[in-house]
Amino acid sequence: MAKSRDDPSKWARFYILDEKNRPIQVADRDEWSRWMAENDLVFRRTLLEQSGGMVTTRFRGVSEAAPKETPLFITRVTGLDASGNDSYGALTLEVALEQHEEIVQKLLRDLTGR
Repeated sequence: MAKSRDDPSKWARFYILDEKNRPIQVADRDEWSRWMAENDLVFRRTLLEQSGGMVTTRFRGVSEAAPKETPLFITRVTGLDASGNDSYGALTLEVALEQHEEIVQKLLRDLTGR
């Protein structure tokens, strides 16, 4: 029988962040939904004025139910040409913020030719 994606609780695990911004799994989808609606999920946003691009790092809060580690923090590059719009995952906020800064610095170097 094929897996139904109609019920996210069957194919996903839900997470919120503790007071130190560490993901903790929650079993109650309503608790997760409430927490996600009441909290700012964006940790860093950088506008690249010269290009109109943006780099955003946010908490995703949901992962696949598979036994692998799914990144809960996502850094997205948007507003650039199609080849420059990418997403990068990280398991912790610290890694995601480091990644954010590295991406911003690389894009700035690419834009300025330095």
